[in-house]
Amino acid sequence: MRKSFVLLLVVIIFMQTITGFSLETLNMQKQSNIETNQNNDFLKKVEWHGEYDVIVVGYGGAGATASIEAADEGAKVLLLEKAPKGEEGGNTRFAGQGVLSIDTEDMDKGIEYFKYLRGKFNTPSDEMIKSYLESVSENYDWLKKIGAQNITVFPFQEYNYPGGEVMDATLIDGEAWTSSLYRTLQEAVEDRRTLIDIWYESPGVGLIQDPKTKIIHGVKVDNNGTLLNIRAKNGVVLCTGGFENNQQMIQDYLQLPYGYSKAARYNTGDGIKMAMEVKANLWHMSNLAGPDLNVLNPETNTTFAYAIQGKKDTLSTGFATQNVIFVGADGTRFVDESVLPNHGHVNFHGTWNQMALSLPAYAIFDETARLSQSVYPTWSEGNEEEIERGIIVKANTINELAEKIGVNPVNLQKQISEYNEYCYDKKDPIFSRAKDTLKSIEKAPYYAMELVPSFTNTQGGPERNENGEILDVKGNVIPHLYSAGELGSMFSGIYQGTGNLGECVAFGRISGRNAAKNKNDVTMESVMLGKTPIIADWKEPGEVICQTGELIGEDRGIGGPLKVKVTMKDDIITDIEVIYHNETKGVSSNAIETITSAIIENQTPDVDAVSGATVTSKGIINAVKDALEKK
Repeated sequence: MRKSFVLLLVVIIFMQTITGFSLETLNMQKQSNIETNQNNDFLKKVEWHGEYDVIVVGYGGAGATASIEAADEGAKVLLLEKAPKGEEGGNTRFAGQGVLSIDTEDMDKGIEYFKYLRGKFNTPSDEMIKSYLESVSENYDWLKKIGAQNITVFPFQEYNYPGGEVMDATLIDGEAWTSSLYRTLQEAVEDRRTLIDIWYESPGVGLIQDPKTKIIHGVKVDNNGTLLNIRAKNGVVLCTGGFENNQQMIQDYLQLPYGYSKAARYNTGDGIKMAMEVKANLWHMSNLAGPDLNVLNPETNTTFAYAIQGKKDTLSTGFATQNVIFVGADGTRFVDESVLPNHGHVNFHGTWNQMALSLPAYAIFDETARLSQSVYPTWSEGNEEEIERGIIVKANTINELAEKIGVNPVNLQKQISEYNEYCYDKKDPIFSRAKDTLKSIEKAPYYAMELVPSFTNTQGGPERNENGEILDVKGNVIPHLYSAGELGSMFSGIYQGTGNLGECVAFGRISGRNAAKNKNDVTMESVMLGKTPIIADWKEPGEVICQTGELIGEDRGIGGPLKVKVTMKDDIITDIEVIYHNETKGVSSNAIETITSAIIENQTPDVDAVSGATVTSKGIINAVKDALEKK
């Protein structure tokens, strides 16, 4: 008996030496098989309606990138989008289109710079910064790979910290505010439609998690009120953006009574709520790229443009540097109107803090300012239409104006008198407003516009690690769950411009690639054997039937596909109708009317674009040219 035992022991040792086999390995394999069987048991309990290798939730820049990367790894991908078709894109579609970049040899300096941006905050970790910048260093080549052409690279340092001099940004076609990045990503998605299915009007509303193993097996999808359980064999990537359009979350996390997005329409914190339900850890929820002050567009519930604070440049209209002051709830000034905050942050004794606000806030100005320029490029000449619509309040005296907007008339009159003295002295002793912008408010009538806190995006959300994996409240990885983009962005404090789009592309690739990897902790056997998958339903643009003399032309605006119908008689353009578009309401209407009228009047599509709506203008012009080529 003893000899048999010794012989068995020798055989085991020999097998371990030759093959790596051990009792420990046997036990691990046994445990793995048990866990896999548990997962298989869970999978059998769910009523599944479809199955993919990877599910990506949100069709913005991060979601598009993750889908492209997962498809390039050979995965079959479902890309879910909450918005109607044509309105997808989140913040990426409307952003400046700059994507952060860095040369590999400058990595150490870049890491140093990002540590300064992090400041005294504990997150992101050094490993996260390194992972992010390593992926950012590949952004240029990846954009080239998916089809981007004519990429301009230029230095871009937002803060004067050591290492920042090595930061670059890229622009496709060399133009900002043209949706060029998002267009490139969409075209790359379309090129991979054999591997990527897109469901519009189909928000993810929950994650399907095994309560024992904590593995995320799929997504609950709401399609027109029908709840669908869609399995993801290998991974789910949350790319739903922030909570810019959720007023309750703005109150709860930002300590603002209200605030508004400069772009996104559908970012209501869905991904954050889904992650919270599976006990994800949240980080820097109070951080945001903002606020500054803008006028609210009542048609979209977003602001009219990027900024009016600061001197006129590619970001600001510069209106606040005219005969204008900003006052708060007590009718007095609270900010330097001549400075546009760095994504909402101002230098406070050597520390960059979010700009302090007094709400409600108003821009107060006189007749000279009204006639000096349109508040926003898409507004009417002299801002007359906006006065008629009630966006601008008009009064003959300062006291009357104060009463109309509900501020203390004595305070407002005193404030304007003091400000006018600063203008005469060319010195603002309170806020140090730039001398060349100190322009007195004297010429009646007087005007006021309510200003609201506005921001590019929120930064908080579920915490991710350097692999794009979402962590739970104990710091453990939630298996098969990933994120990218502004949902739980790595920026915890001050923000480097172009960094969020850089993050969409960088972590979109990281998370998409890792989500696509085959997992060994769950069966790859299909859950749909013998079942017919359910396909989501959404509204498609209606087909246009042309009559004699009518021509259809197509191009793209900033809102995506754009279609026009050109009516001709005896080679004369008699009418142009924009029959399909998703351009911004309250912004594009002027461009549509102006461009179509100009083309008819001049009998040529070679007309000037409308300032502030250049992309929309060019889209209409090119669509008309496309129609005329079909004569």
